Amino acid sequence: MSHNIPQRLFLDTNIYIIGVANQNSYERKILESVGFQQTSSIEIIISEDLLDQILRVSKRLYNKDWGSQIVARIWQQLQVIYVNFTADEWLKIEELGLIPREDIGVYLTASKGETQCFVSANYKLIRCLVQETKEFECLTPQEFVNKYLE
Repeated sequence: MSHNIPQRLFLDTNIYIIGVANQNSYERKILESVGFQQTSSIEIIISEDLLDQILRVSKRLYNKDWGSQIVARIWQQLQVIYVNFTADEWLKIEELGLIPREDIGVYLTASKGETQCFVSANYKLIRCLVQETKEFECLTPQEFVNKYLE
């Protein structure tokens, strides 16, 4: 490995969906490295908001059970850190106007979970986060794999 892998990660919805659906994806490599394949000490930050998104997106793409299986695997196989945030915290971020509304929950999950690295294929959100907050590293799945897993 070229660098030491961060010990506290936030993986966006798309990492779970694509990683489970596509065996040859960067997303799959990431999931395997954090516990879907072998035990890992890496902590994965989740929230109600993230779990809801996973269920919503997978229901649209596949079916309800498929999403429930992903959520079950997250709880069973990963070292999760579950964070909560309040409506007030959400509104504060919304008022700043830096982050698209649909991404506020994701941002708050990563921020409150004190993530070291935020992994998402949502480039627009990543760029926004990096430029505005500089509070954690933001990488696409491919960048993460190239930097930490190759």
